[in-house]
Amino acid sequence: MNLKYFLLVLLTIIFSAFSGMKLLVAQKQDSTTIKPTQFRRGIELQPGYQSYEEKYYGKNLNEEKRKLFPLQSTGLWTELNPKVPRVDYLGVQFLDRDTGWAVGDLGALIKTTDGGNSWTVSETNTTTPILKVRSYNGQIVIASGFNGLILRSTDGGESYSQVTSNVPGDLWGLQMINDTLGWACGNANSLTKTTDGGLTWQRIFTPGYTTNYWWIDFLSERYGFIAGDGKVLRTTDGGGNWEILQAGDSYPLFSLNVIDSLHLSAAGYGGTGYPAKNIYSSDGGNTWINGGFLTMESVNCIKYVNPDTGYLVMTNVSARKTTNRGQEWTTIQGISDNYELQFFEENDIGYSAGTELKLAKAEGNLDVWNRLIINDNFSDVFFVNEQKGFVISSSGLSAPSGLYKTTDAGLNWQKHPSGLNGVDLLFLDSLTGFIAGPTIYKTTNSGEIWYPTNLNVTTGPVVKIFFINSTTGWAITIYSSVQEVYILKTTDGGENWFEQFNNLFFPSFTSIYFVDSLYGWVSCINGRPFKTTDSGENWVEQTNLNISQSRDVYFSDLLRGWIISGNELYYTTDSGSNWVLDPQIYTYSWHFETITDSHFIITGSNIYESIDAGQVWQNLTSQTGSGFTSLHAPKNYLAYGVGTLGYIISYLDTSIVPVELINFSADYSDNKIHLHWVTTTETNNYGFEVLRSSDNQNWNLLEFINGNGTTTLTHHYQFTDRVETSGNYYYKLKQLDYNGNFNYSNTLEVNIISPSGFELSQNFPNPFNSSTTIRYQLPKDNFISLKVYDVLGNEIKTLIEGNKKAGYYSIAFSTTDLSSGIYFFQLRTEDFVSTKKMVLLK
Repeated sequence: MNLKYFLLVLLTIIFSAFSGMKLLVAQKQDSTTIKPTQFRRGIELQPGYQSYEEKYYGKNLNEEKRKLFPLQSTGLWTELNPKVPRVDYLGVQFLDRDTGWAVGDLGALIKTTDGGNSWTVSETNTTTPILKVRSYNGQIVIASGFNGLILRSTDGGESYSQVTSNVPGDLWGLQMINDTLGWACGNANSLTKTTDGGLTWQRIFTPGYTTNYWWIDFLSERYGFIAGDGKVLRTTDGGGNWEILQAGDSYPLFSLNVIDSLHLSAAGYGGTGYPAKNIYSSDGGNTWINGGFLTMESVNCIKYVNPDTGYLVMTNVSARKTTNRGQEWTTIQGISDNYELQFFEENDIGYSAGTELKLAKAEGNLDVWNRLIINDNFSDVFFVNEQKGFVISSSGLSAPSGLYKTTDAGLNWQKHPSGLNGVDLLFLDSLTGFIAGPTIYKTTNSGEIWYPTNLNVTTGPVVKIFFINSTTGWAITIYSSVQEVYILKTTDGGENWFEQFNNLFFPSFTSIYFVDSLYGWVSCINGRPFKTTDSGENWVEQTNLNISQSRDVYFSDLLRGWIISGNELYYTTDSGSNWVLDPQIYTYSWHFETITDSHFIITGSNIYESIDAGQVWQNLTSQTGSGFTSLHAPKNYLAYGVGTLGYIISYLDTSIVPVELINFSADYSDNKIHLHWVTTTETNNYGFEVLRSSDNQNWNLLEFINGNGTTTLTHHYQFTDRVETSGNYYYKLKQLDYNGNFNYSNTLEVNIISPSGFELSQNFPNPFNSSTTIRYQLPKDNFISLKVYDVLGNEIKTLIEGNKKAGYYSIAFSTTDLSSGIYFFQLRTEDFVSTKKMVLLK
């Protein structure tokens, strides 16, 4: 093995070991975002974490906030999910089952009034991390954060103003005991108190203890505790005096829970060689018992629902539960990487907040938690039409993964029960689709059922699938453990895949694109791209392109193509013989996407757009937000993009959206012709004129039906036309815009056949009060009479007397001057007589 290949293999192994399955999305996600942030300052930085200062070193916090907070619609780009800041959440409080708040990094503060189903974002005018939020009455809301930050709202959390806390530390502890009395505490000996509902704060000192305060919990106005560094402070006189109680060693206690007047629990620091600390007291804090072994991760929050049963959450691992006062702990699924818990309402409801947009709820069973907001790191998206689409994420270290489906243009999403995950989605038509992941999965029923295809080789994960037609396609794999790197091909619509290229000592492939059935390209991690001119039979390394790695490749035709290499974009106009660096792209990029043949998007840490086939690029990040990874356009005016932490956006150019009319149809029943039509998109649609003709030349307006303006949602319309004679009826729609422009639909022809015989139907309703309907049918033209008689045979009223054509008829009989009783109606023709009884009830 020569030195070049040895180094390439070594780099690949290191990269694979570092990110595990994250390697699947290496070409779409910046690996620097993997390391979690240690927000708790003033203690030793734990291995595997980055400090808050490291996370934002050299960055403009206002710019970071703009990128991660909900996208304000620009008229073209609209955020569909999550519609809340995509940050780490550090605190949560609910006032009742419905109303609650959550706070987090970059000044994020959100509110819900429906139990977490939907959230609104409050403007805090700060980029400082907010650590806790509390409210006693729901009207005054207090939030605390780094550097003594205290925010106050008097309108239920709609708006906030900053007040002076008079302390310097990061305020991790916060409690509002009643409408006016509250406490906040933090590191750097920061303890402060309010007696006027948070308007002013007075710093409090505790003689004999001068280090960090991490959590505060009062059972009443006078009886409360503070968790510190190896100490618990107790007051029985509302904070006038504090007793300093030893609580084990000197390590910090980050959380404390006063269960009742006697029972307390506290937990905190965990680190290298030191399991997370949890202690318990049954005598009001005088003595403490060490709990059972936990992980090496620190405990962020501990809460007990009764003196025996408690829960705790940590960063980087799952939650734990005890039923014996902390001596033994079991893992709780569905909740991990969390900073705070809250239980209430007889302990059947729980809420939690954590890193990477983790907001979760338990209802009825505190061992079962469900996400309130989808926060997958999405790797790809594909829409088979304007309404129906799929997004997918891959398995990761802590983030959830799965396949999701929408049928309403991305407004709502349902997770596929199979648990499938992957990095690439592709549909060949509305029924046939593929997922690239641990293997290649295929569906033939529009994503309802997926099954693994036959790869015929043992490979690492598949990262990209490309089809040139319905039968012929290619797929690429990446290095995993000791698996070789493959280019695979199928000629039977993806049922079976066979090897075209493999190399154990070559860097992982990242993308594949074929211009036609012969010419194709692959891009590579830590290597030059490859090209084939014989449908993949042979692949040639492009040594004329002096780049060390490439992430995506796209060709608009045989001559003109582009390759993304990190923070560089290269283009060719001669089929790859020569490549030119495009200086307009200079930030880290992931993927080259197309909306039309001339409308391109480059995703990455910044988003770039070209509307002239790559001649000029402009930075769209201010319009789209940052970090969306992939994009798919089912129409030339509509596209959907996805990214990290549940980010889903849509692009809609309303200037070219047509009114797409589908399924214009008619059916006939009971003397009525029912017209039905459906639109999948509408732009500036004022409405529809329903027109009818008997000869397909002369048209009459029957009705006007209002449209829905501009929308990409599916809308159903209908109109009913009553007819009485047989023959041919013609219908069409005239669609009108608000500006007066109009278009016609196709013409429908409905043939009404003459009845096969005479018939007089029973009136309806019967009995009736003042008004009823009488129906009859004639198989041929006839002179008829239709009359009403009383029980003595006296004629009451003549409804019809004259010539009628063959057909179906109905007539309303109304009366206000007849008394209640039995009456008869009779239809008489030359060949037919029929009499029916009806009852008038007033």
